[in-house]
Amino acid sequence: MPQHVLPQVLTERCTDDAVLLSLLLPAAAPCFDGHFPGFPVLPGVVQIHWAMLFAQAKLGVAGTFQSLEQIKFTDIVEPGAGLTLHLMWDADRRRLSFDYRADGRKASSGRIQLG
Repeated sequence: MPQHVLPQVLTERCTDDAVLLSLLLPAAAPCFDGHFPGFPVLPGVVQIHWAMLFAQAKLGVAGTFQSLEQIKFTDIVEPGAGLTLHLMWDADRRRLSFDYRADGRKASSGRIQLG
């Protein structure tokens, strides 16, 4: 799975410590290959990876991964879904919160603790 492939950003709204991204997730994106054959869904590890990459690029978040907190995968993300990602950075606690929505439904959320 090529981890360097990111979805296209269609729109973004940024503040100093948060960003809301509307993403284009092509149905043929390589991240769907093999997960699962005949019923492709966006892997959770890819969602976490993208949250980190977008936080670094859009919010200037730096640091090393320490742990995951309150990770919840509540709905699947299928190829071609309308995807939004909300990132919130708490610099004092060095904690990144994320929330994905697929076609308006909450798909996943959680926090990433950085060192």
